[in-house]
Amino acid sequence: MQAEQCFFVGLQDVGEGNKITNKALIEALSNTANVHGLMVGQSTGEKDISHLTWVVLNWKMEVYSRPAACASIKAVTWGRSYKGLQAARDYEIRDMEGNIIAIATSNWVAVSPETGRPIKLSPEEIDCYGLESDRVNFPEFKFTRNAPDLPLISSAEFKVIKSMIDLNGHVHNASYLDLAEEVLPEGVDKLMFDDVEVCYRKEIKPGETVLLEYSSDGDTHCVIIKDRTDDSVHAVIIMQKPEV
Repeated sequence: MQAEQCFFVGLQDVGEGNKITNKALIEALSNTANVHGLMVGQSTGEKDISHLTWVVLNWKMEVYSRPAACASIKAVTWGRSYKGLQAARDYEIRDMEGNIIAIATSNWVAVSPETGRPIKLSPEEIDCYGLESDRVNFPEFKFTRNAPDLPLISSAEFKVIKSMIDLNGHVHNASYLDLAEEVLPEGVDKLMFDDVEVCYRKEIKPGETVLLEYSSDGDTHCVIIKDRTDDSVHAVIIMQKPEV
């Protein structure tokens, strides 16, 4: 069983060249996943009834073309598999002519809204999504465990602002791309990276100041977001240089 949702590409969703940004695409993916949750009684608005809320652990997205402002797109998602605490879902984003403009995969964990602790998934909680285990966007791909060893280019500190906090009380998953942009050098911050992976390790809470470290070998670009107090990692963002 899949879910789909159409989105209008507004001015807030575009960047360099009037093209849709990676942040806007990931927002579309997140919202379509919530639509899927609504279909089975597990959306964010039903957490007091379902006693769970979904938190994303990993994104992997490849972009093939980028619509401009005032276009419309359709995001499609389906549950793929689950094991223990984690569930996997994949996505397609299409233009209104039906052409695939991006594909993605992700890992999620269900969290108790009462305790904040992960929930071991049961068949009753996950089989309602109608898993499609044979529909896999990246058959050989495995999410990155450790950041690549690349030359450090720049670093910066950033205090999290209130507008980055979501209803779960931590920095919204797509806002990590805003954090990454704060440390990217001029010119690099305007690139539309067509291959993006985000690995979330530890939530960022309101008022925290994080350390941003940018490293690159010219082809692969990586931003590590760290806890300034103990150097632990909040997230790793890996971006591949777009083909010219």
